[in-house]
Amino acid sequence: MTIKIATIITCFNRKNKTISSLTHLFNAEKKYNTQHTQNSIELSIFLTDDGCTDGTADAVSAICTGKNIHIIQGNGNCYWAGGMRLAWKEALKAEKDWDFYLLLNDDTLVSMSVFDELFATHAYSLKTYGKPGLYSGIVCDTNDENRITYGGEKFHSNAQGKSYNINPSKTPQEVDMTNANILLVDKNIVKKIGIFYDGYIHGCADYDYSMMAKKNHFPTLTTAKVCGKCEYDHLSGLSEIQKLISMNLKQRKEYVYHPTHSDKDYLLFVRRHTPKRYIFCWILRKIRIISPKLYLKICLLRKMEGY
Repeated sequence: MTIKIATIITCFNRKNKTISSLTHLFNAEKKYNTQHTQNSIELSIFLTDDGCTDGTADAVSAICTGKNIHIIQGNGNCYWAGGMRLAWKEALKAEKDWDFYLLLNDDTLVSMSVFDELFATHAYSLKTYGKPGLYSGIVCDTNDENRITYGGEKFHSNAQGKSYNINPSKTPQEVDMTNANILLVDKNIVKKIGIFYDGYIHGCADYDYSMMAKKNHFPTLTTAKVCGKCEYDHLSGLSEIQKLISMNLKQRKEYVYHPTHSDKDYLLFVRRHTPKRYIFCWILRKIRIISPKLYLKICLLRKMEGY
């Protein structure tokens, strides 16, 4: 039996990271197939080159000799969510009966046991819930294996939107939201809910997708163990507010209207999944632009009161 997996990736001018990520992926595929000759995997790569100028596409082609690789040309304005959608749509056009879709960030290095961990989570889902699900690989920092950077999150309170990261455990854990650094999606989920929602430009599309899977009664799980490495390269909430405080109003507007920092994706996610919070969050985000110092005071007050 051959398990057919369409791997979905998008990239923009991170040639060395993209090549390293794919190299780790192919090594993990080779190891798995060596150890599981009766149930081997077959990876097909669908990669969006969103206007790279550093030769990423040529470098990828060079290391993918003999691989089933599809490079889709973006227009330079796809950003992460758009690039992933573009590659995913191409996989669907292939009209192949994929068993799974593997979403992978091009700065994530999968472990040699990544497929064992993901399939163990799949088996757990079938046994525990009687149905397939969505499986997010827990990822640690590149330089500190004890620091979890990505994977899945659970809400402290859905109404308040506060969540916390899930750590490794003895068994897979159910979560409310998943990251797509390493995300294995069963084909039945795609048949039911499709791919990433069109409204997202850069962020929140993976959170939204897991929330939609849960609403459609699919298990959303993290792997039990760490199965990859990736540096957490986002500013903390406090650091970002401090950065906004250091800017003038024009600079703040340019910052928050840029797709990679945009409020639009965040507010769309809130509106779709916690609509009662939308007006409150919209007002707070406007305050953040106009008076980030006041925004910081409000945030500190809310934290002090446990909100």
